Amino acid sequence: MKSPRGAGPWWCSALLLLLLTACRPVLQVSLAAGAQQLPAPRFEVEDPEHPDRPRYNTVQVLDRGGALFWHLRAEPFGDLNSVGSLTYGEPPSGFIAVEEPRALQPGGRYALFVVGKNRGTLHFDVDAEGHVTAVPP
Repeated sequence: MKSPRGAGPWWCSALLLLLLTACRPVLQVSLAAGAQQLPAPRFEVEDPEHPDRPRYNTVQVLDRGGALFWHLRAEPFGDLNSVGSLTYGEPPSGFIAVEEPRALQPGGRYALFVVGKNRGTLHFDVDAEGHVTAVPP
């Protein structure tokens, strides 16, 4: 009977390769230059798989406690109307507000989630003067 000792590293390597090749690239979400101020910061979304425009169907903004501050959904549902630039509180054409935007508060920490076949997230803080800054999760 053959020893299974040599199988361990092989299986680990195969599993790691499978996981790495099966991962979908995430959407890249960032603050737009020059638009990092309340009441309506602007965000840029890039999709490595689709350089012409990102593909997503849902946008949500939550605070650090998990409270929903804004929720958009593509109408009709799908990724045909997604755009590369979003302004807080202004649904892009082809999206409806499932949850109307609540005012972002100075001193608040928030996360913007953009979801479709791929997904992306941007965590951001709002300082006392209303300036918006990207922060690590």
